[in-house]
Amino acid sequence: MINIFFLLILFSSLLGRIKFPGINIGIHYLLLPVFSFGIISLSVKGIPEILKKHRIILISMSLLYLWMWLSALISPFPNTAITYSIKYSTYFIEFFAFLVLTFRNLKTSSLTFYYRCILYLLQIIAAFGFVEALFPNHWIFELLKFPSYYPQIGSIMQNPNQFGVIVAIGLCLSLILEKQSKISKFELYISEFVFLISLALSASRNAWLVLIFGMFLLLIYKIVSIRKMIFIMSLWLLCIISIPVSTYRIGLGNSKIFPLINLFISNPSEIVLPSPVGTALSRFALWQAAINETIKRPITGIGIGAFAEHIGVKVFGVKGYHAHDIFLNVLVEQGVIGFLLFTNFLVRIASYARHANPLTIIPIMMFLASQTPDFFAEDYTFTSIEFYFLAAAINSRKDLVMQLKPEIIYNAEKIYD
Repeated sequence: MINIFFLLILFSSLLGRIKFPGINIGIHYLLLPVFSFGIISLSVKGIPEILKKHRIILISMSLLYLWMWLSALISPFPNTAITYSIKYSTYFIEFFAFLVLTFRNLKTSSLTFYYRCILYLLQIIAAFGFVEALFPNHWIFELLKFPSYYPQIGSIMQNPNQFGVIVAIGLCLSLILEKQSKISKFELYISEFVFLISLALSASRNAWLVLIFGMFLLLIYKIVSIRKMIFIMSLWLLCIISIPVSTYRIGLGNSKIFPLINLFISNPSEIVLPSPVGTALSRFALWQAAINETIKRPITGIGIGAFAEHIGVKVFGVKGYHAHDIFLNVLVEQGVIGFLLFTNFLVRIASYARHANPLTIIPIMMFLASQTPDFFAEDYTFTSIEFYFLAAAINSRKDLVMQLKPEIIYNAEKIYD
């Protein structure tokens, strides 16, 4: 039953666009905490031990959430900040449910099931990216996805950047699972195919940088060889220069075959460059706006969610532009105190995860790296998967002890004999 609730959480995180009848509230705000409480209720007997073992990390996160609410109440935009505080409280419940889940099910077979479920979910999301590329106006996208960025492909996630980053993480996850004999070679080949092409279809530079970072991590942890890494990167580059959407940002979106070739044969005056809003230059404007707002309210910040709703709109004229950096976004919305609490939370997690399995630590590092030039908290699928890996990493110490026990017992018996 607990595994069913886990699957329902993953599924519900994709339903952000489906609203309650008559009110403009997503049904996932109800479903995610309900299914999270389902996991918690099935593990009531183990909760005292979990609270005892992880009291430091839970206190750190509780302080972070308490400050979020306090800063919302004194925010210059209290309605927005309180609304987002209610929405993000879902994550606190979900995180605790994942902490319970990974604490209770530390057998290798159980953990493998969860990782495989996440991998299959990412494959399904990537497959929907293929569908969107062929049928961008299909009804399924009208139902499930947010406004289209076509010709960039975002699948059924909020944005092409989130989509690109999550499939980059999925590719690295599949390589780790195959290395640890948790999936077959065939499953790995399927993952490589759908994820590499999806990366090109997303046209997300953030995702491309995250993939490069992830591949180097895999090399450092000896998950892949240099030869394997070069092979994968070569396939990825081939996808980029072969798929027109990958280069539409430099004015070559209408080219059908090897669009980069047209860069050298076209008249420079015919190449239409995108506006700064669609380029990396936009981040500098947002960073400057965030710094200016931080100077005005350095201690308490402007309240969670307020930057995208009230400040980013002043920069580009439309809502939804956050500070495009997770640390700067926390600083401007939660002030110095919130920033210190958030940093403390990350440090606590790092203390747990430093000896973790590469299966958790590499995706976590990729999740964090992806939000250095961006901020994905509003995407519930992205953040739910991220929180699962955080919970698994926190419980990795217990996992390590359980893995070592048979060997310790064997050596003790050998000494006794």
